[in-house]
Amino acid sequence: MTALRLTALRLTALRRDPSRPAPPEPAGPLRPDGWIAPAVVTVAAVILSYAALMIVLFALMGPGSCDAQAACSWGTGATRNIMWSAARAIGYVTPAGLFVTWVLPWRSRWTAARRRAAAFALLPHAVIAADLLPLLIFSD
Repeated sequence: MTALRLTALRLTALRRDPSRPAPPEPAGPLRPDGWIAPAVVTVAAVILSYAALMIVLFALMGPGSCDAQAACSWGTGATRNIMWSAARAIGYVTPAGLFVTWVLPWRSRWTAARRRAAAFALLPHAVIAADLLPLLIFSD
């Protein structure tokens, strides 16, 4: 019981200690426009997800020379595989990036992190768009 009493006395002494520093202030002022980047990226992700899905589906059924009898050229097969992998990643990467952009604190300190998360959310869409040119070049 003596040890418990000493611990209680130490805790009350810590609470009353005026030399302890005050808790830190929040980092940076609250940004009233912090919702703009997540909102723009959310709308862009919805529109681009449908567009990317249509591009990938049309690319997969495009050239008819890739069947069981005739082999595809290396460029066409690799480009299609990259596009299909990026289309599957849209379902995982985009919601995770959007979640992070909406959850981060709306303070000036977190503006750069919010922008990076927004760019990360649109990364699979950019991969699909970048793969259109090699698909057009290497297709038969």
